[in-house]
Amino acid sequence: MHSVILKQFDNPDEIRTFEKGKFELVHLGGMTIGRATYQPGWKWSEHVGKALGKKSCDVSHVGMVVSGRATARGPLRQVLV
Repeated sequence: MHSVILKQFDNPDEIRTFEKGKFELVHLGGMTIGRATYQPGWKWSEHVGKALGKKSCDVSHVGMVVSGRATARGPLRQVLV
């Protein structure tokens, strides 16, 4: 029998904060779902990658912009608009 798991970002399992932003994480079984909030002018390369010594993020992402706009650069195979 399957059970229902209900989780909300109002009570995330983990919150990661960084300059000009935060990332809230909810863990569901073997998956992690995140909600990112960025302030105007936030850039991954400047506000996250610089501290890691990286020029780009090496993690695969699936994302949806709810408000505002986002720009991605890198070896993208497919971009949905």
